[in-house]
Amino acid sequence: MFNTPEHTCDIVEVRLEPHPNADKLSLVRVGDYQCAVRTTDWSDGDLAVFIPPDSVVPDTKEFEFLGKHRRIKARKLRGEWSVGLLIPAPVGADLGQDCMEMLGIVHYEPQVHGHFSTGGDNVTPPEGFFPKYDVLNFRKYSDLFGDGEEVVVTEKIHGANARFVCVNDTMYCGSRSNWKRMDPNNLWWKVLERHPALEAWLRHNYGWGIYGEAFGQVQNLKYGAVPDNDIFFATFDILDGNRWMDFDEARSVGAPLPWVPLVYRGPFDKDKILAMAEGDSLWPGANHHLEGVVVKPVKERTDRRLGRVQLKIVGNKYLSKS
Repeated sequence: MFNTPEHTCDIVEVRLEPHPNADKLSLVRVGDYQCAVRTTDWSDGDLAVFIPPDSVVPDTKEFEFLGKHRRIKARKLRGEWSVGLLIPAPVGADLGQDCMEMLGIVHYEPQVHGHFSTGGDNVTPPEGFFPKYDVLNFRKYSDLFGDGEEVVVTEKIHGANARFVCVNDTMYCGSRSNWKRMDPNNLWWKVLERHPALEAWLRHNYGWGIYGEAFGQVQNLKYGAVPDNDIFFATFDILDGNRWMDFDEARSVGAPLPWVPLVYRGPFDKDKILAMAEGDSLWPGANHHLEGVVVKPVKERTDRRLGRVQLKIVGNKYLSKS
């Protein structure tokens, strides 16, 4: 969907701000992230590698101070969120350079688990354009939105990315990366089998791609799923050819489908939207916090550099507990 990497570890310039509750700590802002550091370790103008949350660092000398805690998370330090990690920049590194590969850092990928299979054989993709689904990080690119622009904020569900389409009277079920051969034990085929309205809709709307999330007894947030009703599905996008439908159009033509909950619709307000990512899930039966939210304009548009304008916020509360 775009060529910009979703997860990077960039060189940034340090600017220290006072920590309101700790004399020995300072705060450094990287985009819309906030990272706490020991004041004596840094000076304004220093270059650092910012390692965002959900990075996994290697077991090397640079990171031995972390011990076994090699997955970077968020936590509160003296009442302020510290999200991610700052380390001194490698010698010769340039401002803005991505050092992820150089440092051997990888993006954390949560394991999908449950009474189903996620492997099995793949099949040839259906005819047409049905890309992998990627969403960039709001905390890095929030300036894509203008103050007051009408946006929608939907719940980011924690599960497994799923896509479905009917082409030439053949049903296709796919993960984010692959289209899967029919298997009654496969997660994505189980979703189709347990949601007959989804298959009926797809057969009535040949060639339109449904993108959504398979969730429940799938990841560590369960959304009220129980053993006899363990897999849910929620739509978040409809693709018509190479065109993503506007929010209102998609919700209208896809009215028979289950959808991710709408958190907010109205003028863009960055601070207000960041706070929404720290709330509780709106999925009926869920009794836990959100994973986060997704923000996009009511009317679809693209950015010349980054492509489709749609950004995700993973909540600090989720990052600290997952």
